[in-house]
Amino acid sequence: MRVVIIYNPNSTGNGKANAERLANALRDESIEVRLRQTTHPGHATEIADSYARRGDEMVLISSSGDGGYHELINGVLCHKNTKLVVGLLPSGNANDHYSSLNSGDMAHAIISRKFRTIDTLKVSGTIKGAEWLRYAHSYAGIGVTAVAAKKLIEDRPNAWSEKWTVLHSLLSFRYAKVIEDGDTRRYSSLILSNIPTMSKVIKLSQQSSVYDGKFEVNAIHFGSKLRLIGYLMTAALIGLHHDASQSRYKCRTTKPLAIQLDGEVYTLDADSTLVVESDRRSLRCVL
Repeated sequence: MRVVIIYNPNSTGNGKANAERLANALRDESIEVRLRQTTHPGHATEIADSYARRGDEMVLISSSGDGGYHELINGVLCHKNTKLVVGLLPSGNANDHYSSLNSGDMAHAIISRKFRTIDTLKVSGTIKGAEWLRYAHSYAGIGVTAVAAKKLIEDRPNAWSEKWTVLHSLLSFRYAKVIEDGDTRRYSSLILSNIPTMSKVIKLSQQSSVYDGKFEVNAIHFGSKLRLIGYLMTAALIGLHHDASQSRYKCRTTKPLAIQLDGEVYTLDADSTLVVESDRRSLRCVL
């Protein structure tokens, strides 16, 4: 078995040191390991794509946060019937996917071949007039969380200014307006999730599963700022009540719309048809 560990030297955690520790633990068990450093946005996707094209059976580990892992799985999932197994070595800020699903030491999981095949979210629309397709390992969201995440990615604030950025987004954001089945809907937040936690503190539906071919719909309809703050406090303390479990969601944007997929944010075109589907048992993972 061969293992490639892709690390982000600029991750909020220590991606390089974590990658080196895992590599040493695996080499002690006579496992062939290669370290690859990312140098620019999207590089993890390019690296994963190059390995997926070869058709070899191997393990790709992302030593990064949810955003770096998002890049990696998109390099893998653009190829069907790949023999690659992927995993996340938590080296970011939130590490939602790892915290929700992983059960123990990564080196032990790889050595003992604790591999499972999980669902992902397949998300499509248009960006800059071109068809766009991405996969998410944990969630897709529009509304205030996407706007706050976009600002955090752009500004890369420290721990104190991060809180101000989130608060400012909360107070200044109005709503995301979309068309669903001909009806206009306004959301303060709409999150379609495979996992029960987002951004470390937001508790989503505890019924979330990566094995049932469905995602949970967590919606906060537009209302007063006080109502939104109340919903978010509830989400942090006891969790949101999910509206439904679905395998497909479809809407049309009315203006350019930020959408968050895991730790990354994209901007869909106005009048774009957004489709989110559960891609059942599509990703083979170390868990």
